[in-house]
Amino acid sequence: MNVGIFNRVNCKNRESDGMYSEWSSLPLEGGGTGVLGSVGGREVVLAVVKQLASHQPSPLTTDAEVEWVLEVLRFGLSLPLTEHEALRDCVYVCYAWLGALLPGSPPATHPPSPAVPPPIAADPHKYANKILNHLHNLFVPRPNETLTFIYQTELGGNLMSKQAVLCHRVLRLARALAESGSLGAREWRSLLALLLAAASALLAPPAPLCADAEHLCDRVLCVLFEVWILACHRCFPSPVLWRTLREQCVRWRHRAPLTEQWARVSLCLTRRLLRHMYGPLFPAMPISEEDAQLVPADMSAEAVVQAWYRILHTIGNPVDLCRPHLISHTPEFLQYSMTSEDGREPSAAPCLSALAGIFHRAMLGLAAHVDAFLGRASERWVPAVAGGGGGGAEREEGDTPPAHRRLAKSFSATRPRDKSERSTPRSSLIGLTSSRPSSVVPTTPPNSITSQVGETERLPLTPLRPSVNSILHLFGEWLFEAALVGTVPAQPQQRSESTPTPPPSDAALNMLSYQPGRAVALGALCRVLCSKQCREQVLAPYLARSYAALQRGLRDPATAAAVVLNAADIFRLDLDGVLVLVPDFINALDRILSDTEPKLECGTIDKRELRKAAISLLLSLVAFPYHYKGLPVPEFPGCNEYGGMTLGAYTRARLSLAVVAGVQAERSDALAVPLLAALYLCVRHAAPAPPPAPAPVSDASARSKPRSEGGSSSGPGSAEDDFADMRDLDPASPMFGSALVVRATYLVCHRLISSWKGELQVSLAALELLSGLAKLHSSQPEFMIEAVERKRAVRWICDYISVQCGRPPQAHSRDLHSCVVAAYACLASWLCPPLLADADCLAALLEVVELGLAGSKSQGKPGEPPKMKDEKELKPVSMRVRDAAESLLMLILDQAGTEGPGPWCRISERWLAEAGHGALRHFVADGHTLLSLLEEPLANSQEPQPTVVVIIRNGWGQYAWSMSCRGAPRCATRVSAACARPVPMSEPPPRPPPVCRALPAAPPCAVDSAFPSLDAVLRKLNDPEAPTLFKLLEQQATLEKKVRDSEDNVVPDEYVPPEPVTEFQTARLFLSHFGYLNIGDKKGGGRLVALEGGAGLSAALAKLDALGARAALTVHVFCARAGQRAAADIVANAAAVDLPPAYIAMLRGLGRPMRRSQGVGPRLQRPPVPADYDGREQVLYWSDSTDEIFFVVPSGHELTESEDQNDSLKSDVDGSCLSVKSGDKGSCWDVSSGGSGGGSGAASYERSVSECERPDRRAPLADKSRALSLELDKLTGSGRRNRDFTPKILIIWLEDFEDHLNLPIDDLLQYCETGQPWRRGEVHVLCAHAVRGGLVRVRAPPAAGVLADGALVAPRLLPDCLRRAARHLARRTRLHTDLYQPPHVRRRHMIQEIAQQFKKDLTEPQLLESLFRAP
Repeated sequence: MNVGIFNRVNCKNRESDGMYSEWSSLPLEGGGTGVLGSVGGREVVLAVVKQLASHQPSPLTTDAEVEWVLEVLRFGLSLPLTEHEALRDCVYVCYAWLGALLPGSPPATHPPSPAVPPPIAADPHKYANKILNHLHNLFVPRPNETLTFIYQTELGGNLMSKQAVLCHRVLRLARALAESGSLGAREWRSLLALLLAAASALLAPPAPLCADAEHLCDRVLCVLFEVWILACHRCFPSPVLWRTLREQCVRWRHRAPLTEQWARVSLCLTRRLLRHMYGPLFPAMPISEEDAQLVPADMSAEAVVQAWYRILHTIGNPVDLCRPHLISHTPEFLQYSMTSEDGREPSAAPCLSALAGIFHRAMLGLAAHVDAFLGRASERWVPAVAGGGGGGAEREEGDTPPAHRRLAKSFSATRPRDKSERSTPRSSLIGLTSSRPSSVVPTTPPNSITSQVGETERLPLTPLRPSVNSILHLFGEWLFEAALVGTVPAQPQQRSESTPTPPPSDAALNMLSYQPGRAVALGALCRVLCSKQCREQVLAPYLARSYAALQRGLRDPATAAAVVLNAADIFRLDLDGVLVLVPDFINALDRILSDTEPKLECGTIDKRELRKAAISLLLSLVAFPYHYKGLPVPEFPGCNEYGGMTLGAYTRARLSLAVVAGVQAERSDALAVPLLAALYLCVRHAAPAPPPAPAPVSDASARSKPRSEGGSSSGPGSAEDDFADMRDLDPASPMFGSALVVRATYLVCHRLISSWKGELQVSLAALELLSGLAKLHSSQPEFMIEAVERKRAVRWICDYISVQCGRPPQAHSRDLHSCVVAAYACLASWLCPPLLADADCLAALLEVVELGLAGSKSQGKPGEPPKMKDEKELKPVSMRVRDAAESLLMLILDQAGTEGPGPWCRISERWLAEAGHGALRHFVADGHTLLSLLEEPLANSQEPQPTVVVIIRNGWGQYAWSMSCRGAPRCATRVSAACARPVPMSEPPPRPPPVCRALPAAPPCAVDSAFPSLDAVLRKLNDPEAPTLFKLLEQQATLEKKVRDSEDNVVPDEYVPPEPVTEFQTARLFLSHFGYLNIGDKKGGGRLVALEGGAGLSAALAKLDALGARAALTVHVFCARAGQRAAADIVANAAAVDLPPAYIAMLRGLGRPMRRSQGVGPRLQRPPVPADYDGREQVLYWSDSTDEIFFVVPSGHELTESEDQNDSLKSDVDGSCLSVKSGDKGSCWDVSSGGSGGGSGAASYERSVSECERPDRRAPLADKSRALSLELDKLTGSGRRNRDFTPKILIIWLEDFEDHLNLPIDDLLQYCETGQPWRRGEVHVLCAHAVRGGLVRVRAPPAAGVLADGALVAPRLLPDCLRRAARHLARRTRLHTDLYQPPHVRRRHMIQEIAQQFKKDLTEPQLLESLFRAP
């Protein structure tokens, strides 16, 4: 005999001590056999029970007779299974007699139920306890047996099945009695004891189970917990019963159904508990309808709390499931070991091989509890229905349990539930795991999750959730212990004196099978930490234990994926000491993103979700190289892995390579968009200090030059080219930042043209990234980048446009044209004087401009002759593409040969009139250029000269020319008289007089007489005017003779120049010099249209001047203090002086203050408050060559009547810049007119002109559809009107990040009315929140370009990122609007409308004659 095992049998187990230590457990020895068992009463049982089981009236009339028969039934229920008919009759009798406790008539059965004796019918409670106690014998082992019937395989399947049917009948009876509500305290105690005894007999032995036996075990546990919940509602069990339940459940932990039922019942109680604690607003856990009925609706809150806590701790510590030596420390295991032939240790029992799967299911249940408290319960906790469970097959016999009462087999890991299956079984919450121990850990990942990234956004956590400390108080010990399972060194455990020590063989136990459960625990722990609210403090011991567990989890390939998946926000939450995990997280990110398949064990984790979480972590780490560049790498005590390294240097190298490798390897278009945002932020934060001397970018970039010089449009097979592989960069190089910019440009350009050209969202994100990189190429002095790199990038984008425009007609769509339009805008950001000075690059740019305007290039394929302009048919791919190409062409012409775009001209008609000048002549040339000519010098001219001042207005802006007519160069000496004759430098040599020889006279001929003389002709015609003509001829002949006679005697005088002419038609000279006055030229006729001046024209010109040539956008900025939910309170913060310094710094970085009348000028002497920029006096202004943004801080001031009529504060582009609280909440849907802003438009802020006068409303401009003809000269109207909707963009600074869930956006929009139509779906909110570490956490919509949601940004980059996000959101809105017109097209149409409205109907002679008269 094994003495050690024998001693353990007699050792008292103190596992159940604790809250029930003062009570003893209830003995579950069974009902006994009574007197008949001692004397042998088989024949008595057969004779008596057969008669009682008939449907004849009962012969029992007295209590003594009933008592005697109960003793017979007591013995009959303990008969061997071979006496099945006697056992069946005994069960039928007990079922019928206990049915007297049920209200109403018992249900009809076949065969009919036995008759109930009158004494029992009169007082059923008197006999119920005895009958329930006698029913114990049906489940317990028979005399001379050690195991119950389900383990006796030698009996045969038929007998076992029949016995199981009887057990099911008793369980149904127990469920019916519990639901009847007529039981007393004694009956409840007996009923619970019966169920405990039945479950103990079936579950406690460690022997293996067959299919029917497993089904019966599921059923008895299901009924036990359901009846127990009803008992907690109607007659709360005593501590003795609770202790008995706990002790028995600890003995059953090697059975998988226990864990499933425990999770199911405790989760149902948790759902009801959360409703009582947090009210109906707390997110409810989704469970099936039948599970929702498990807890009675009228169960009191106190009963729910008490039952929940006790049920939760029923199975003890779930982590003990990974310790076979503790699970096997029960009398049943020890007895089984002692009676086994080989005498093996109890911990080596075969049934313990399923502990890994049971541990996994227990951790899933524990994680479901954690998620329920976090309000994160989602469909992933709803189980999948497996098909064809072996033990759960339904039977057709009437005596089997009904289908709705059976325990569904819902946890098979071999076949995930299809989404089309709508039904959810009653045991859905058990579905956290599989009911089959052998299939808990699948051999291959099922890949059952089909959620697409970007389709649905994860719901935010409820603000009603409990604190991190509270959740860890409840589940922390289990989570911490489970998260360290299998790690070395393990956490030492405190054991009582009766707890056995692990056998030596357990030290070498392979813990790999327990890693799925450990991964679930780590994921739950991460979710708890990431649920920390903004101003919440987590206890230091919890943080320390969590970091230790996460570090070990990240270093284990089996659990690292679970940590990364659930800890995406861990660096955004101001957790103390979290930087200690940065190196391990970066290592895990590198193993996930560096290849298309993660180099980690994912198990059932969806790989797309894993990559999405990794990218989210990457976005929270990209600012670390800049922000923590001098901080040593934090490490755990006793570790020295990164000695001497700084966190900035370590993360700068690893993060840059990880994000570049991720972009290179990413194959999902949806995940590529946030990856591109991470790449841009990483490049911006990786800017190094400028090197001491210019040097080549890197060896790697030098190797990549010849390949990309030869051709920039590589095919898809070139993904492994050197320029696309960024892993050869040297992070220690001082030129690392410059090389990173160049390589990022190569990588994005290559993937754009090879992989992403067919996807709109990724293409737009990539082009936005290239636009941001263009600024680094051209304007950042720390990036020493050669001009050839910029040239190569521009060639890539040009090739992209050519490839997209050259696709077959059936491939053209609005999305494709949107990509082309965005590519032209990207090219505009790359323009700079050095780039335009390169002839090859300029030729490439003009080629794509020609492609956009005409639809084809003049220079075709090699060998083809070029096509001339007049030979091509103008067929652009779309009007939007043509407009974008025109915009790029004008930018090229504006910047070529200069140092940048010229300033906007401030000279206007109003300014000239105030200076005392006369009227101007107004003409429209070629249908799209408006000329205003002043024929006098400016008032400040020191030397009046014949001068013409020309104000030129076209689609690209407003310009002014001044030209003077001078008789001498400006360097000549100024004299009051005429200019003196120039003096020759030397005397010319004398010339001999010319000698003319007379020609000989011609001889007369016949021809002389052929022509009559003039005198003869006139006399023949008898013309009355002939004498007058003859008289004039004679006078002329006399004069000529007199001149000839006196020519030789006259001495010539010195030539004197005439006096300067004082009257000029300088407008005529200007128009003539530029080809607008070609008299008689029918081809060029009609190029000039004269306009009628007056107040109406002045108002129209003022409105035209207010419409800029750049895309304008108004962004409203707010600051929300912690807890503010009212729009009026948020707006009132603009006038406060104690706002966060980080918010003030962000506000100042967004733009320059611009005053309404003085333009951009110096800042105020006093520190301004944000309310100063509410649009009444000044705003914050920012602009570049293509866009301009007005940042307005609404202050809540109402418009006065005078301000409402001042049109200088309005803009035709984006409406009024004033912060107005609109009283009409429905105005956002009014798109029939220009909105509430009236007929004239908005604030110029001295951007183009001074204050404009109110326009004359004598005639509205025509509203006609845009012509599709490319010959704009023939357009007589404005063409297509701008009916697009202006996007509303709000930037909100949050003191508490959780407030983004409760922002009153609809109320704030009332303070952002601009007079332009807008739609609620096009309102975009950008939130910024400063974390304690100094970085800024950003919340952005999905289409925010380079600013991804959740990114941590350095404060110095925040304004630029916010501007880029606002511009990208506005561009997205314009691309999705079919009727959007670029500003230059809008200005051109307005000029055409002005020409139509104020045109003078003059013929060509009348037009020429008008130039000689004063205007």
